[in-house]
Amino acid sequence: MTKASKNSGEFDLIERLFAPYADPDTALNLRDDAACYTPQAGYDLVISTDMLVSGVHFPLAASPEMVAGRLVGSNISDLAAKGAVPVGCLLNLALGADWDEAFLTAFAAGFGARLQDYNMPLWGGDTVQSQRGQNAMVSLSVYGVVPQGTMVRRDGAQIGDDVYVTGNIGDGFLGLQHALNQSQGESLATFAQPDPPLAFGQGLRGLATSCLDVSDGLAADLDHLCAAAHVAMRLEASAVPLSKEGQAYIAQRPAQLMDLLAGGDDYQLAFTAPASAAAPLSRLAGETAVRLTRLGCVESAAADQYRAVFIDQMGENLVLERRGFQHF
Repeated sequence: MTKASKNSGEFDLIERLFAPYADPDTALNLRDDAACYTPQAGYDLVISTDMLVSGVHFPLAASPEMVAGRLVGSNISDLAAKGAVPVGCLLNLALGADWDEAFLTAFAAGFGARLQDYNMPLWGGDTVQSQRGQNAMVSLSVYGVVPQGTMVRRDGAQIGDDVYVTGNIGDGFLGLQHALNQSQGESLATFAQPDPPLAFGQGLRGLATSCLDVSDGLAADLDHLCAAAHVAMRLEASAVPLSKEGQAYIAQRPAQLMDLLAGGDDYQLAFTAPASAAAPLSRLAGETAVRLTRLGCVESAAADQYRAVFIDQMGENLVLERRGFQHF
């Protein structure tokens, strides 16, 4: 995490707060300009990165623990969706003007705890100071490995495949409301400290035909799978798995299900698999303590209809005014 031009204050910060979570061999004790990692023979390296911006991906007044938890969780979910085993990461920080010593100390502790949860050492990164008036930004690049040729891709869905999702949908959206309103609720933990089903994702190698993590919103992310494979999906809206809080949210106004389908930030896995994989998937879910729900199936579609269609209990298509988070 060093550059020759950095002042001694940054070197001291790195040594005190982040070096304890580094792999001394690959990261070279965080005292070099690069890390050096040699993948095991017969394995592919899986790489992903995400950037979180204050006021966009977490509230301006977010706690350092929330910033760290969301940063690690949102990136680990990408490795989970590829079936990868984490091996290391690079951390980049553009410090907010109010991110003082106490904030950074708490951030580093929360960040390190999440890395240890996933057995993922720090390899390095960079630290800069954002200018006054600019939002803080945090970015993590994660590296994982899979046996050669086994990474689960986005573009493999086949007509007739079943469509599945793990966990609950909508708690990320509800948790964000709690965070913005500074209120309490069980879903707040889902938003603040997302915990993607990493072991389950690794078990999808050889079973799933396509997979991604639910980050932008279930509807939008399933659309991504459809577009990548040139197919459509027919899904039962009533099958979407909800927590008790999610069920209560739509109890008085069923139309609010649309908020949960498009809300995002769930960091669960949405994937497709052939019918022959149903029994192995059920066993995998039991072994990894993951809630697994079949939503529907993959269908053929015309070129302008590559998307996921949710059907209500009357057999009518749900019209979603918004399908997910728009990055631009």
